Amino acid sequence: MFKQPVIITCAINGHRTTRAIAPVPFTPVEQAKSAQEAVRNGAAIIHLHVRGNNGEECFEPERYCETISQIKQIVPTPIIEITPRGTDRLMPKPVKFERGNLVKISAAMWGNKPELKPEMCALNLSTRNIDEQTVLLNPPSEVKDQIERIYSLGLIPRCDLYDIGDIRTALGLLEKGILREPLHFLLILGSYSGIGATSQDLEYMVKQLPETSHWTALGSGSRYNSFIAEQATLLGGHIRTGFEDETYVSKGQKAKSNAELVANLRGLCEKVGRPIATPDLARQILGLQQSPQQELVSVI
Repeated sequence: MFKQPVIITCAINGHRTTRAIAPVPFTPVEQAKSAQEAVRNGAAIIHLHVRGNNGEECFEPERYCETISQIKQIVPTPIIEITPRGTDRLMPKPVKFERGNLVKISAAMWGNKPELKPEMCALNLSTRNIDEQTVLLNPPSEVKDQIERIYSLGLIPRCDLYDIGDIRTALGLLEKGILREPLHFLLILGSYSGIGATSQDLEYMVKQLPETSHWTALGSGSRYNSFIAEQATLLGGHIRTGFEDETYVSKGQKAKSNAELVANLRGLCEKVGRPIATPDLARQILGLQQSPQQELVSVI
């Protein structure tokens, strides 16, 4: 039904996944190699957290710059989507508080070098319970401030949507002129306090989005992601995987790499007859920049 190429995003490490769970890349060199393998298998966008050498969360601009530089050296083609989300270590325990906009986006994150500047930035819109011990805080004033920073630096915000209320929030920001069209969304289904992960849930969310918007769907965890990915491809959307989101390629079988997870979703796209977008083609589809690349083919 939908022959537009599918854009696959790979979230190669996240800020919570440990090596006890999956062989997640931590160092800039490891992340660059993982990004390269993911792109070879069909990813067009690399969703980027940065980590310390021991896997701890890292928020220093220099670490972002070092990681982006390493990626660009060995695989310059993918769209880089940075994220400012992380754990607020100053908040009281035992509850764990995360902030979706903890890191204030700045040009120092790419060393003020235009050739290293990412093209997209993840944006959390709402406050919610992530699990029984974790709260994600996003005061409206911080969301507005982050949006202004993202646009002022020439990046495109990609809005996380956990539920219908997040869509209403995004549309309200659009009406006020704080967000700009076309909007870019990540629909997250099956999370602890968000919408469910049925085909009806996905269809309902998609129907609420502006027709001009671009959307990617993600099922929370290995339990849901393959199913939601297949449903998204049938509805004309884009999809995401990676060790931030899931660690199994099938029931009982752990993924050996991010590349294996990407290849798994590529197989789903082939099953429903939709081609895979190259990074250049993804830029055209999303309106990030003009490119002479016109072939609707996989990067394989």
